[in-house]
Amino acid sequence: MDAPDPIRERLPQLGALRVFESAARHGSLTRAADELHVTHGAVSKQIKNLEADLGEALFVRRNRGVFLTERGRALAARLRSIFGDLEDALAEFRTQGSEQPLVVSCEPTLCLKFLIPSLGAFQHATGIEVRVLAAGGRIDVRRDPVDLAIRRNDFPIDSTLHARVLCDEAMGPVCAPEALARFEAETGRFPLPALHTRSRPDAWAAWKRLNRPAITCTSDRTYEHFYLAIEATLAGQGVALASIHMVERDVAAGRLCSPHGFWPDGTQYVALSAQPIDRDERASRFVDWLSARMNATLAAAVPAAVETRARDAQPAKGRAIHGTR
Repeated sequence: MDAPDPIRERLPQLGALRVFESAARHGSLTRAADELHVTHGAVSKQIKNLEADLGEALFVRRNRGVFLTERGRALAARLRSIFGDLEDALAEFRTQGSEQPLVVSCEPTLCLKFLIPSLGAFQHATGIEVRVLAAGGRIDVRRDPVDLAIRRNDFPIDSTLHARVLCDEAMGPVCAPEALARFEAETGRFPLPALHTRSRPDAWAAWKRLNRPAITCTSDRTYEHFYLAIEATLAGQGVALASIHMVERDVAAGRLCSPHGFWPDGTQYVALSAQPIDRDERASRFVDWLSARMNATLAAAVPAAVETRARDAQPAKGRAIHGTR
């Protein structure tokens, strides 16, 4: 029987090293606790245990704050690299083999109205199984079990993520066909409520700010999600300001009308990943397909004259990303 390796026997617990790396990176025990979803006390205890195992302090505590020692800073830098390599190795392991589905997190209404109806053709053409999760907003793709997240860049994008622009966003007012007959084109007046959504509360304000064609409605009505506002519009209950990518099929089928067409609003849809997208063939093919599909929709809906005015749109809240990181 081989003799135990005394160095390996002295290794601290992996969890304690992970807690230390997080606290060192943030310069805060509180923010480390938030990131790791544990209490401040648990973080403090893990670090104290680690310091006891190593026989020296890693932080200097003063003025109610924590500051890395010189050796603590060096250890944190090594651990950051090690944990990054470990995350990469596990991500590659999970995606190896043709049997593994590509897990894609997508904004809910875009998922329901655009992605899912088109997904069968992609899967049939490529043989790549795609599992779709409906979710929006910020996402930690290193922690959440997804390969790609499809988002609109209306919030700051984590600079550690790999990202690729898919397509510009374009918005326009839509209504049911029977409502269009009551639309006063000269004044832009609709005898119906304007439908708002809490998931994109500034849509109508942005439309006015960008000097798009005037729309006047009788009142305002707010829904929790874009999908509900679109369904209410289909039922003739009001006028919604909607993304072409979400209502393309309804407009093409004549279920919705767009009296002023669709205009760029300065934001973009992006694909986000913890790993370089080109490293995963499934992810790369999916992103190429989705980008081509969305851009074809945009080109068919947005007149060339409007495209030239896209540069006049106000910048999005988030950081526009150009190309793969």
